[in-house]
Amino acid sequence: MAKLSPKRESVPLLAGLVLLARGKVRDSYLLPDGKHILQVATDGISIFDFVLNALVPMKGVILTALSVFWFKKLEEYGVRTHLVAYGAAIDEYLPAELRGNPDLQSRALVVKKLEMANVEFVVRSCLTGSALKPYRVTGMVCGHQIVSGLEDGDVLPCLLDTPTTKAEVGHDEHMNAAEIRARYPDQTYTALKVFQIAETYARSCGIVLADTKFEFAADGTLADEVLTPDASRYWSLPEWLRTRAKDGARKAPTAYDKEFVRGFGIKHGINLLKPENPDDVATAQALEIPNAVIKKTTDIYRYIFWRLTGESIEDYLRLRMGVNAKRWPVAKVAIVCGSESDLPAVQEAVRGILPQDAEIVVHVMSCHRNPKEVAAFAANGCGGAEAVIAVGGKALALPGIVDALVYAFGFDIPVIGVALGEPGSDALLAAQLSIEELPGAPVIIDEFVERAYEGADGLRDALDRIISGELPPSSMRTEKPVQMRVWSNNPTQ
Repeated sequence: MAKLSPKRESVPLLAGLVLLARGKVRDSYLLPDGKHILQVATDGISIFDFVLNALVPMKGVILTALSVFWFKKLEEYGVRTHLVAYGAAIDEYLPAELRGNPDLQSRALVVKKLEMANVEFVVRSCLTGSALKPYRVTGMVCGHQIVSGLEDGDVLPCLLDTPTTKAEVGHDEHMNAAEIRARYPDQTYTALKVFQIAETYARSCGIVLADTKFEFAADGTLADEVLTPDASRYWSLPEWLRTRAKDGARKAPTAYDKEFVRGFGIKHGINLLKPENPDDVATAQALEIPNAVIKKTTDIYRYIFWRLTGESIEDYLRLRMGVNAKRWPVAKVAIVCGSESDLPAVQEAVRGILPQDAEIVVHVMSCHRNPKEVAAFAANGCGGAEAVIAVGGKALALPGIVDALVYAFGFDIPVIGVALGEPGSDALLAAQLSIEELPGAPVIIDEFVERAYEGADGLRDALDRIISGELPPSSMRTEKPVQMRVWSNNPTQ
């Protein structure tokens, strides 16, 4: 078992229950009836098989709720799962002193006590991750011969079962697929079936399911977590399509998971350490994860949950799991118009939005004519706004300028661009391109159609996203070096 970090170990144990295991993320308890287990997902996080000394807020809640979502969907297709109770219904199985706890109801599942198969059943639709190295060396993965010429992220000729070991410490190792099929035919068949169901559904949400791992009981029951970001590699479909259009060496897009933490770990060499070495474990757990990386990871988990379920995690807990969860705080939004002529479209969009849904403040300032005021607005944290919508027409520099200044002054506030203008007009086209063609795409657009939000309807859609949905997580910014005096016709000065 991987050594737990101090913060992971600090997660309180539940009194009155027998602890069966403490994993990287989950704690498991035997329930009083002896037939069921309480599986509790914490906010712990691990990379490269090291449990980091960090907690990611809401992570365990999202893992639990997303497993519930998938278990319920898969049961509609006749898939047998270990799920017994979730949400408020877990209280029926708990001692009296543990009942009525919204946080526990949000994190815990009551599941069947089963004998587990000692295999990770990994299924892949795309070539990426740990399958890349053996493919590039031998052209094979887990005994499957694969066509040549594939690059990172390319679609495989068919779904592949690529099982691995379940290492107690260290990395899982690939196993021969034919041997595992022979030992566990039902589990392999179900894994492929479940993946196909999930892949088709995810595509309908604009998401690519590249690979995932399943765990099964010896009797073929689907168990553990299922199709969560911790167990799966999810990609944006439009982003994946863009990466496939490139010539030469292609690279898979960034996954909706703990990629920011993993990237931070790689910068500090954690990927080069060995989990079996106590000194390396100490080094990994001494790494302090920046708050910005933690926040972005929470944002990513929230976002992929919303994309797959269509509901915020708070709404899902209340409406689908019967948990008396806190409502998401009232959104605070700043709308910045480049001109007074933009106000009618803004007034039309905000009509009917109540203060209990969103606190909206509208400003009029031009980044060209009021540069000092725009800079002061950004330096002041946009007046406490949690999101900014920059609105205008023609060559609309406002969204990009506001976003750059907000970042320069050290704030992490998303900026959405909304283009205004008559349909088909040059003014509308110029505004759209000003938003969509920014290098690095820092300003948020409607990622479902890969276009900037347009007009009063687009502004209302952007507001609705802020109020009841999730905004796409921003990328970690890459600083470009400033190069002063690159050339001069007077080298003496």
